[in-house]
Amino acid sequence: MSRLKGILSCIALSVAIVACNWNSDRAELIAEIGGRQLTLKELTEVIPDKSSAEDSAALADHYIQDWVTKQLIIAKAEASLPEELQSFEEMIENYRSSLMIYAFEQEWVRQKLDTIVTDQEVEAYYNENEKNFQLKDYILKVKFTALASDSKNISQVKKLFNSTKPEDLVKWEQLCVDIGASYFFNEEDWMKWDEFIKQAPLEVYDIEGFLKKKKMVEFEKDNNLYLISVVDYQLTGSRSPISFERDKIRSMIINKRKLALLDTMRKDLYTKAQQDGEIKLYYTKK
Repeated sequence: MSRLKGILSCIALSVAIVACNWNSDRAELIAEIGGRQLTLKELTEVIPDKSSAEDSAALADHYIQDWVTKQLIIAKAEASLPEELQSFEEMIENYRSSLMIYAFEQEWVRQKLDTIVTDQEVEAYYNENEKNFQLKDYILKVKFTALASDSKNISQVKKLFNSTKPEDLVKWEQLCVDIGASYFFNEEDWMKWDEFIKQAPLEVYDIEGFLKKKKMVEFEKDNNLYLISVVDYQLTGSRSPISFERDKIRSMIINKRKLALLDTMRKDLYTKAQQDGEIKLYYTKK
């Protein structure tokens, strides 16, 4: 600190209010304006210990000038802004309270919330809220592969792709891995049309007509051969399949539990405080 004090005493500032006189009464004071003070202790906390004398002086000079400028702006604001624009205490307290409540409720939920949702609960929610599960997109289940159009394995891939035998499905997937072909198939997974079209560069202008008529599609583009089998589909406006909505429903059920848990916690706190005589209300209901 003695090194820094020596450096600071030599800093030439253009701001006349900086105090560099090291008398006994103001030995720790670096700058003062409008009753606000910058002390040596505050300054040393922003200067790295291993800084050279030259770097320390430069950092100190920069910090002091920034500090003084900030205080000047604050003083100007206090003098010119209407009183209602200067009242931040309530705003700050409300913000602090909101943060405290949020942090407490998040921790309460983390400790208390049951996140296990059974299939029976999902199905019950699905059936009770049928109107909420209308499709806004075309969805489909699709078997898909894409491989180089000059591949020597085309015949074998086609044979396995078109087979309905479970063992051939496994062989098809393994062959695609071996030759580096793209492939996709999952009997349980629905795919939105926009997601599907990113994988298969089709030009389709009548999506509904395509889904109703096309079960098998084969075409070449950009030196790739594409094989597509539409296994199932649902049109927009129809009831969304439960398998497509399952994850969404689970989230809805858990969120509903969360809201109920927090509501119960608030009511319990209020009731207990009433019973313990902690609440004093100085008004009467009309």
